[in-house]
Amino acid sequence: MHTVNRKLLHLSRTLHIYLTMLGVFVMLLFGITGFTVNHEDWFRATTPRVTETTAQTPLELVAKKDALRLVEHLRQSQHITAAMTGFDELDDKFSIGFKSPDQIWEIEIDKATGATRVHEETFNFFALINNLHRGRYSGASWRWVIDVSAILIVLACATGFVLWLALPKRRMFGIMVLMLGTLGTLLTYWVLVPGSDVKLDPPPVAVAHTP
Repeated sequence: MHTVNRKLLHLSRTLHIYLTMLGVFVMLLFGITGFTVNHEDWFRATTPRVTETTAQTPLELVAKKDALRLVEHLRQSQHITAAMTGFDELDDKFSIGFKSPDQIWEIEIDKATGATRVHEETFNFFALINNLHRGRYSGASWRWVIDVSAILIVLACATGFVLWLALPKRRMFGIMVLMLGTLGTLLTYWVLVPGSDVKLDPPPVAVAHTP
């Protein structure tokens, strides 16, 4: 039993060190953005720089109504690298949208003339990292980064818990701190978060009415 505990302790220490170092950048990123997301107005993360421009889409390209070629033309002519989020064909125009973590494009192409209106919104660095925190407009690959980061954080906590258990002199104090943090978080939710009391109420009981 003692040998197993020593092996578990050694494994936990190794995993704790190297998993933490492996994920230190993303842990730091999500730690910082946990604050900046909560105070977006402080960092002007919701105030974009808006640009309105006009362009001309070739009429022969418009007439073919080839969505793929239209989108590729816009990407090349407007230097757009973001993911397409919408392509609508209306009676008189095409409406196409692109979004990335720090930019939004809304483009309208007139079917009759090829006149193109480009509405572009560019957000600052804090908006970029906030949207990366949320996984908004960042694509499937970044969602994998978020998933892996979550796993790394959980494993770092779990291995840290094992290392703490190996320190008998600090175990009781650690339990008190753990309970304090847990109860403090729960009480904050139950007492101060609006609407949380609704979740504590028992479900309504249906009462049958006899005629």
